Amino acid sequence: MPPVQRGSVRFRDVIWPIALSLVAIIAIVAFTTEGADLVAVARRFRPGLLALAVLALGLQITFASLRLQLISRGALSVRQAYKGQVTWDFLSAITPSALGGGPFAAYFIAKENDLPFGQVSAYMLFSMLMDQVWFAVLIVMLFLFAFELPVFPDALGAVSIGTVALYLVGLLSWISFFAYATLVRPQLIEWVAGKVVRLKFLRRFEDRVHDEARKLRRQARILRAQPLAFYLKGFGLTLLIWCSRYAIALYAAFAVASIARPFLFYLRTAALWLVGIALPTPGGSGGMEGLYLLFLSPLLPESAGGPALLGWRLIAYYTILVIGFAVAGRTVGEVLFGSKKKTA
Repeated sequence: MPPVQRGSVRFRDVIWPIALSLVAIIAIVAFTTEGADLVAVARRFRPGLLALAVLALGLQITFASLRLQLISRGALSVRQAYKGQVTWDFLSAITPSALGGGPFAAYFIAKENDLPFGQVSAYMLFSMLMDQVWFAVLIVMLFLFAFELPVFPDALGAVSIGTVALYLVGLLSWISFFAYATLVRPQLIEWVAGKVVRLKFLRRFEDRVHDEARKLRRQARILRAQPLAFYLKGFGLTLLIWCSRYAIALYAAFAVASIARPFLFYLRTAALWLVGIALPTPGGSGGMEGLYLLFLSPLLPESAGGPALLGWRLIAYYTILVIGFAVAGRTVGEVLFGSKKKTA
């Protein structure tokens, strides 16, 4: 995780994913919902259940903050961890996928708390490792449930379902390699990286890749020294983070419609997030809305999909943007866009 440079992101790089998400939501609501349907949905609207979706978001952020505080081994207070986690979520939602929010968030946390960047990068590595372990467990669970339940929607078609299954198998293979290389044989990452950069068109990155591989190896050594209880607590908090994230979509849908099969809806939400990892846009803008239409709308009454999608994205995506900007807008702006020095 290399250090970032100020001004690495242009303003339009932040605006376009937000605009893309808005366009996708408006298009889906417009094409799937009639005016009379919106009136009927408004009459059925249950604000208490939407409040539960907001509560689920609060729990997601709280558990993630506690995990970051746990990983820091006391270097971050709960308040500092909360600010760092919200910033990480905010940056992941607006920065290009090629950059990702992790390096920016690591720079922010290190700068705000006067910590070495490499130390904070190790925090990020452990957080990502715990997420990867949960994804591995979830993939196995989804395949097992798929024997009894239509976890993958029929609307995808046989070819697309096969493609998704192949993608999940590939993701599981990568996770297994990443976890093994990080915790058991970190030198394996350095060896693989060395082989890859020998390709002619990648040779110009060889020095940088080897440097990052050595840093990762040192960070992995720190992780391997942690006791089992540290990993169990970290995984437990990770499980709670993702279960809370899935609950946002469930309660947002319940707020506007009845759901005949809520457990299947919850499973498909988990599958949607797994597939969403592969989306190239920041925060899954545009793609997550399309996946919702495929995975979750068929489980809702006709015309309820658009309003339920709107409630979900307002809470799970746009609320994160608002909170993140409120918590760390000035510093984040400096990191992303650079700062103009005042002249006398």
